[in-house]
Amino acid sequence: MGISLSWVAVEGLLREDIFSRLELEHTGKDYTYPFDGIAGHPLPNGWFLVAASRCDHRVISAESMARLSLGCKVVSCAIEEHVDFASTEFWQDSKQIWSVQHQGDESPDDISFEGDLPEHFHILLSSVESEYSESLDGHFHVDIPLILAQELAGYRHDEADPQFDDIPFEELKDLRIHNPRWKLWR
Repeated sequence: MGISLSWVAVEGLLREDIFSRLELEHTGKDYTYPFDGIAGHPLPNGWFLVAASRCDHRVISAESMARLSLGCKVVSCAIEEHVDFASTEFWQDSKQIWSVQHQGDESPDDISFEGDLPEHFHILLSSVESEYSESLDGHFHVDIPLILAQELAGYRHDEADPQFDDIPFEELKDLRIHNPRWKLWR
């Protein structure tokens, strides 16, 4: 089946400001990954992670990224493993600086990109393994967005990190989800 995940990592913004800009709220409850919903987690390098259980969650939308990145740096990442999809964007001061996307259901070699890309992108692209490679040391097209996101924010959803894993995620409440106070019963 595979993971379906959206995440943003923020550098240079207080946690409460991140939650405010994304319209999220503390619940005080721990969350275990993988989870169904939205959660927050400090990253060892000082960035803060907000992760949601769908690849197309609103926290990674252009509107959210523009609002969130005002006065700080933000990396977003979307992963839909069962269709071999991964994308990453880097935003700063409400502007998208670059984006990279792989859509494996289109083609195993598919990669699209725009903006002022990090130099390492071209090195990764030139050294990508063939789709038929059995190498465990190399990387594939789908890995490129994930590697670039990890290089900036220090997080990759499919790698173990004891320093990260020792701290639980915090369950967050999405204030945009309407929770009516009344219910109709039969």
